[in-house]
Amino acid sequence: MTNVELIKQKLPQELWEKASKFNIPDYFLENHPDAVILVLNSRSLSKDEEKQNWFNLVPMMNEEQVNKLKEILIRERDKIAEIEEKYEKKKEEIKEKYQTKFDAVHYQKTMTSIQTKEDLIRDKEKEEAEDLLKNL
Repeated sequence: MTNVELIKQKLPQELWEKASKFNIPDYFLENHPDAVILVLNSRSLSKDEEKQNWFNLVPMMNEEQVNKLKEILIRERDKIAEIEEKYEKKKEEIKEKYQTKFDAVHYQKTMTSIQTKEDLIRDKEKEEAEDLLKNL
């Protein structure tokens, strides 16, 4: 099992519980905590078994291979962030477009309601004026 003290030393607190589920080589935690973080947070390695497989392969990997793994996971993280940013922008554009449309509809309904109330008040005032004129 993974050395819990080493996890607490090398990884951010929000990953302690997640990391403790895996058997991570001490060497990997000591020398490449950034790679451990990337593996733990990787979306493409969605299953715990996939992540554990990478942790199992680390003792057989040389420094160049570990660096390649880091590069791949960094590229993945950056691409996902880029996609999410585009998605959020698009979502905001759509929300703004429909919010404007909704506000226009809401505005029209409100104006119609106000106009109806004004018409009723005007009619009532006319009746009152006519009644006053009849009483004179």
